[in-house]
Amino acid sequence: MKLSEVAYSHVKDMLIEGRVGASEWLPIDGIAAELGSSRQPVLEAMKRLVLEGFVEIMPQVGCRVRSPDSQEIDDFYRLFAAGEALIAELCAARAEPADVLSLRLISSQIAALSTLGEDSQAIGENYRVLNRRLHAEMRRVSRSKPLADVVESLGDRSDFYVALTNRSIFALNIEQAHREHEAIITAIANGDTTGAREAMERHIFATERRVLDQPEEAKQRGAEPAERVATKRAARAAKA
Repeated sequence: MKLSEVAYSHVKDMLIEGRVGASEWLPIDGIAAELGSSRQPVLEAMKRLVLEGFVEIMPQVGCRVRSPDSQEIDDFYRLFAAGEALIAELCAARAEPADVLSLRLISSQIAALSTLGEDSQAIGENYRVLNRRLHAEMRRVSRSKPLADVVESLGDRSDFYVALTNRSIFALNIEQAHREHEAIITAIANGDTTGAREAMERHIFATERRVLDQPEEAKQRGAEPAERVATKRAARAAKA
């Protein structure tokens, strides 16, 4: 693997695992030393992450983590919901019984996370891993590689926004998130393409609401509360 690819994966993991916060500077020299490389591969990785919306480069200053406002986050989740909803629709049309069983097994692991007790950090990290595994399995079941590749990259961006909240939002909502997944899987098992699409949309927009539920940080950034964003989305839909 090229050093720039190694650097890209390393920095992206830092971002989606919440090891760096919004507007935090990313030490190019430190990352290069950690990877045993020169600065160039790290800089190449940063340029790619800029294009993907994770970081920003300040000329003559350095690279730092992006700090998105609520409008950017809302626009993103509208796109993400559309992609994941199509994945769910195709799953409902194409899933075999073995596929449904695979989805249910991963979902049961997510349900078991509530037994981990008070360790919200462990719950949150395990949920992130299992949630990505479940959605990856849905992409496989959809049998649409072009769509799956696009939606997978959007999943990274969603995890990034979740990480930026610096809160264990899924540890606090693990049972509700599990119910949302079960509704999607039930629709897929029943071959209900419309139901699967709608259940997935509800799940993705519920994730957005959890991400935007940051009253103090939102106030400091001048961001809009989740309720106002949701009202704007409904108004746009009514005009469409």
